[in-house]
Amino acid sequence: MIGAEGKQIQSLVLNKLSFESFVRNLLLVKQYRVEIYVNKGTSKFNDWVVEYKGSPGNLTQFEDLLFSIDVVLSSSVIAVKIGRDTKNKVVGVGFVDVSERKLCVCEFSDDDHFSNLEALVVQVGPKECLLPGTNGSQEFVTIKKVVERSGVLVTPRKKTEFSTDGLAQDLNRLIAFKKGQQENAMAMPETNLTTAVCALNAIIKFLELTTDSSNFNQFSLSTMNWSQYVHLDSAAVKALSLIPPPVVTTSQAHHSVIGLMDRCKTPQGHRLLAQWMKQPLRDLNTILERQEIVRALIDDLEARQALTQEHLRRIPDIQALARRLLKKKVTMQDLYRIYQVVKRLPQLVKCLDTPGQSATLINVLVDPLRELLTDMLKFQEMIESTIDMDLVDRGEFLVKPDFDDDLQEMRNSMNSIEDQIKKLLSRVASDLNLEAGKTLKLESNNQLGYFFRVTLKEEKVLRDNKNYQTLDTNKSGVRFRNSALADLNSDYQHHKEQYSEQQKAIVAEIIGIAAGYVSTLHHLNDVLARLDVLTSFAEVAATAPKPYVRPTVKSDGLRVMRLKGVRHACLEVQDGVSFIANDAEFREDDQTFHIITGPNMGGKSTYIRSVGIVALLAQVGSFVPCDEAEMTLVDAILARVGADDCQVKGMSTFMMEMVETSAILRKATCHSLVIIDELGRGTSTFEGCGLAWAIAEYLAKEVKAFCLFATHFHELATLADEVPSVVNKHVSALIVNNTLTLLYRVRPGMCDQSYGIYVAKMAKFPASVIQMAQEKQSELEHYKNFDFDGTAEERNKIIESFSHFQNRPREPLPLVSPSRSPRSLWDVVTMGDVHPYMVYGCYSVAASYRDCCWTYFGEGDVENIYPMNWYLSNPQQGGSGYRDAIARSRSA
Repeated sequence: MIGAEGKQIQSLVLNKLSFESFVRNLLLVKQYRVEIYVNKGTSKFNDWVVEYKGSPGNLTQFEDLLFSIDVVLSSSVIAVKIGRDTKNKVVGVGFVDVSERKLCVCEFSDDDHFSNLEALVVQVGPKECLLPGTNGSQEFVTIKKVVERSGVLVTPRKKTEFSTDGLAQDLNRLIAFKKGQQENAMAMPETNLTTAVCALNAIIKFLELTTDSSNFNQFSLSTMNWSQYVHLDSAAVKALSLIPPPVVTTSQAHHSVIGLMDRCKTPQGHRLLAQWMKQPLRDLNTILERQEIVRALIDDLEARQALTQEHLRRIPDIQALARRLLKKKVTMQDLYRIYQVVKRLPQLVKCLDTPGQSATLINVLVDPLRELLTDMLKFQEMIESTIDMDLVDRGEFLVKPDFDDDLQEMRNSMNSIEDQIKKLLSRVASDLNLEAGKTLKLESNNQLGYFFRVTLKEEKVLRDNKNYQTLDTNKSGVRFRNSALADLNSDYQHHKEQYSEQQKAIVAEIIGIAAGYVSTLHHLNDVLARLDVLTSFAEVAATAPKPYVRPTVKSDGLRVMRLKGVRHACLEVQDGVSFIANDAEFREDDQTFHIITGPNMGGKSTYIRSVGIVALLAQVGSFVPCDEAEMTLVDAILARVGADDCQVKGMSTFMMEMVETSAILRKATCHSLVIIDELGRGTSTFEGCGLAWAIAEYLAKEVKAFCLFATHFHELATLADEVPSVVNKHVSALIVNNTLTLLYRVRPGMCDQSYGIYVAKMAKFPASVIQMAQEKQSELEHYKNFDFDGTAEERNKIIESFSHFQNRPREPLPLVSPSRSPRSLWDVVTMGDVHPYMVYGCYSVAASYRDCCWTYFGEGDVENIYPMNWYLSNPQQGGSGYRDAIARSRSA
């Protein structure tokens, strides 16, 4: 317990390593805000004050702590402010990435669901989002939900911070103006986005950027062109398993697309790959450029192996080192690490610049590396002339002694002590009857200084020997000293500390000169990150169970997507999986909408996800898991896959389906790729079928997007008879001796039967349950096929009288009051504020199809119209809709 008596709180003592790990987990994994209090008072009179504070997007005060361990940091913050023009709401977004020294702004119109904002959050991948105000406003609540769907921490801030107060002065301090550019931030075109710069100002205040002089004249200001990327929302990211969870075990590394594609060797490579995967491109030239470099690296096995096994794995996080250099917090060891990178650049250039090498690779990677090598030559010479390279192998990073007479004198004393220590080694070896340098070793490190070490096998020579003191024992052996070595080591460490103190002024001067290379180091970091990511793409493509192919990507002409032998990238690499590839073909003129039916576990979901992943990888610039691939660019990948409850947000399975599907209907265009899996399972069979039909019809006829629509409603297959662009596919299965065998092959045509009971058998259901299910199936099919006891003429007139449902307007009817709990589908969809066509779909199913259901919304309360043959068999239960129809048919 800590604190004064009566005000004590529970506490736990942590060592330094555990504390670092704990704080890192809180900030980067749990995404909590962290405050560290320090007692400025006495043991009797406590005075606890906040010494450090941080959040996922504001790690400034924890930088040294987090950089002291191997962490791939990517911390950025966005702020959102909503403005208004004459017609639409305007979303202004500010973005700051302190590590990359970027200030960005953008403005765009958005709908009431903030679909464009959600796509931007996915693309940027911030750690934290600032919003003005509190939870009181509906707008705040809506934006908060949108942002949190992408796993981003929302932090409310005062509305007064979202203004232009003091902005001009702050920007003039922060921006690194180009040579000859007017040093007036407010003259830059980016500041004309008035709503966005107010949001940017909130971030500048939140991060307290102007309180640190090392930030002055270091940032760039630009406009985010989010429309250059493929639209991805959080539902699509989840459906494609794009992003790995915060904590991933080695066995789970390939369970996400980013985890699969990430063979990077550098921290900056890891960061850039994750960014690229969330930002598929719509620019064909950049896609082709990346593809060409990947092809060159695949073909050049020797260069690829040298990069992955020798060069890239030795590259440190230059961005992190550059930031520490800018803040004057680097050590001589940090400068030496930068020096090692510069010294390696000629080998990198030689590795890549081989005869017949791709001109694109030379232009994009090799030439910039040559230029950077030239720019860094003076830095290399400075380090070589200042750091004592003879001591580096021992982990000592000191200035050469010839820089200063006092340094030279101290170095001479240290050398003398070292000579005595080496002579002592021979005496100790003789005393212990060991061989110096072999069974007895003299070693040193920064923590202990000098010590002797013997292997565990020779440990017995130290037992009961009072002349030697054991320091510790581990797998490498026993570390120990005698009194003579302890005295000499103490003298050496004392001289070393004096040497370090004496060289401080020289080190400060070296660091000041090195800080002038920060912008060059940022450029070097970017080039090496790009090389690392493209090498990773090449490594994944070349070493897959079946090599990836280069897709043919086009930007114009007839829309098409032809994938031959498409495979699921993540599944095919898992142990024990023999993946069965399938084909997928879309054509603008006659084949845009694929309805896929078949048994559960038959491969429908895997198939449609495979196509989505291929489209994403192709527009990232990677090769793809296919035998052949050709496609035109898509502007969005939209998905509704899975049936998870979202209880934290108060949403049921069905409501989540409605919200996500409504977003698809709003955002999809004819250039989009839409993936929908098992829609309509969260409500009754007939209502689900009606919704699925309406959504499918709308996407096929109105939107005309390329769409994969996996469903358990086999009835939807008849949509192909009405819409020429709809085609039926099914995953095949075989029943032999009453046993179901799943073939996982996608074939043309609809599935001719259901296999649910067979799948239940595969899941080892009790025999009594299986038998009861079969009996109920037969019973329900009897009712389904109940025939009307009347003439054909009467039947047709009744069916015709119900056709007025087909002609209902597509706008939603007046909303049912949300003051009561939803009692029907109508209540759910209106309270969920979903797309009008989905409501219309409840009664837009073709009247000629008798097994579907209409929900009739009469004036007043809701009245359900069941399948028509139910009414024909239960006339006494019929509502007014049935009685009116039967009366009209009789009178006719």
